[in-house]
Amino acid sequence: MTKKIKICKGPGCKAWKSEKMANLLKKMPGSGEVCMVECMNKCGGGASIRLKNHGKIVKLREAKEVTRLLDADKASFAAVC
Repeated sequence: MTKKIKICKGPGCKAWKSEKMANLLKKMPGSGEVCMVECMNKCGGGASIRLKNHGKIVKLREAKEVTRLLDADKASFAAVC
């Protein structure tokens, strides 16, 4: 199964700079595949992002939160393994 980070490209998420967040993630080592997807219907409060194989959608409000998001995902994966 391919590990993907899905980022919403709906109009509300674009307003929260979801495209900028996607570009930052694509440049980060170890981020895996990053793709923009149609509206996730979780509008409001930030850009909607679904981490790799998790069903949970998180909301980011600033592009600088992308780094912390990826670090937190790695830590939660290491705790499970």
